[in-house]
Amino acid sequence: MTSKPASQADLARVGNGDSDTMPATFGYLGAIFLGPVIPLAVYLLRSRRSPFMRYHAATALNLSLTAALYGLCCLILGGLLLLDSVTAALIVAIPVGLVIWVSALRYLIQGAIAANRGERSDAPNWICAHIVG
Repeated sequence: MTSKPASQADLARVGNGDSDTMPATFGYLGAIFLGPVIPLAVYLLRSRRSPFMRYHAATALNLSLTAALYGLCCLILGGLLLLDSVTAALIVAIPVGLVIWVSALRYLIQGAIAANRGERSDAPNWICAHIVG
């Protein structure tokens, strides 16, 4: 089963009072607190209702999965640096992890605001790998 990405025309028909905006916003906000769990639930339960829901649920899920993968890489980097010294591990791993977390948080908040308004939100490919379509 293939699906086409939501176009601007598909997303433009969603208004503030539409029932799709709240679950889409909830997917982004859930990703902030619980990682990919809430966006995955929104994607599995509501993505077939409209292209708007599918787009925003997939984007929130992709953002949270990419941030989780970056976090795992940061833990591996910290573990390898820990073999040298604790100081080296902390000096490198904590700032890298913090920058990744703040960047993902920024795009999740922007996505929640756009979903609440019924608009499309695009995140750059370096922070939002297209894992789920």
